[in-house]
Amino acid sequence: MSDIFHQTLKKHAKSFYFAGLLLDKQTLHDASVLYAFCRQLDDAADIEDMSEKSVKLQQLITDYRTDHSQNEINIAFKALKKQYQLNNQFIDDLILGVSSDVQFKQPKDLKELIFYSYQVAGTVGGLMARILGATNEKAWRFAIDLGIGMQLTNISRDIKEDALNNRIYLPQDHLGSDIDATNILNPEHKTKVYHVTKEILNTADKYYQSGFSGIYYIPKKNKFSIFIAGMLYQSIGSKVLNNNEKFLKQRVYLTLFEKIIILIKEYLKQTKTLNQVEPHHQTQMLHQPYLNL
Repeated sequence: MSDIFHQTLKKHAKSFYFAGLLLDKQTLHDASVLYAFCRQLDDAADIEDMSEKSVKLQQLITDYRTDHSQNEINIAFKALKKQYQLNNQFIDDLILGVSSDVQFKQPKDLKELIFYSYQVAGTVGGLMARILGATNEKAWRFAIDLGIGMQLTNISRDIKEDALNNRIYLPQDHLGSDIDATNILNPEHKTKVYHVTKEILNTADKYYQSGFSGIYYIPKKNKFSIFIAGMLYQSIGSKVLNNNEKFLKQRVYLTLFEKIIILIKEYLKQTKTLNQVEPHHQTQMLHQPYLNL
C-alpha cells in the first residue's frame, strides 16, 4: 500500500483504520485512496487563512477535473473512479459540501444539517459501497445513511474544536440565537448544548440503523469490517453522551481497549446482527432533504 494513503487513513481516521484491518489488502488500499481524496479537500477547506484556503481548495478541484492531473492523490482517485465506475454525482456533491465550509454558515435547521452531512459524508458512503463490492442499485441509499450517521457523530464530538475554528454545526433553531461560536463553550450553555447534541445523536441512530440494515448488500468478506466501523462511530456518540461533564472540554474518543472489546463482542454475535434479510429503505423519512437523488 502506498505510504501516503495508508498513513493518511491511519493518522486521521483511527476507528475506520482499525475496522479496515479486517479487509483484504487491496480493498483497504482502495478505501484509503478514497479517504485520502476526501481528506485533502477537507484539509484545504480548514486552512485558517481565508484567501489561502479558497485558492488551495480550488487548485485541488481544478487539478482533479483536468484531463492530466498532477496531484498524486487525484491521479490515484481518478484511477479508482474508473475501476469502480464511481458515481459522478456523489463526487460533485462532495466537492460542493466541502466548498461550502470556505464561506461557512451554521445550518438553520436539522434539514440543512442532514443535507450538509449527505454532501460531505453520505456521498463518501455511497462511493465506499462500490469499493466494498455493493453493486446492487438499492445499496447506495443505505450506504449514504451510514455516512450521515457517522458525520452527525463527528459533529457531536467536535463541538469544541469547531467552535475554536469559528464554526457551529448544531442547528440554529435548536440552539437558539443567543448561542454562537464565541460563547457555545461557556458553562452556562452546557446543559442546552448537551440536550441539542443528544437530539442530533438520536437522529444519527436512525441513520445508523438504516446503514446497518444495508450491509445486506455488501459481500460477505467485507460485511463485518464496515459493520465494526459503524459500531465504533456509534459508540463514540454514546461515549459523548456519557461524558456530559467533559464533552465540551476535551475530545471524546475510544481507546484501543474499548475498540477491541467492541470488536470481540460484535464478532461473537455477528450472525444475529448482520442483516440476512433484504431491507426496505425508509426514503421519505431519511432522505427528505434530497429526494431528487
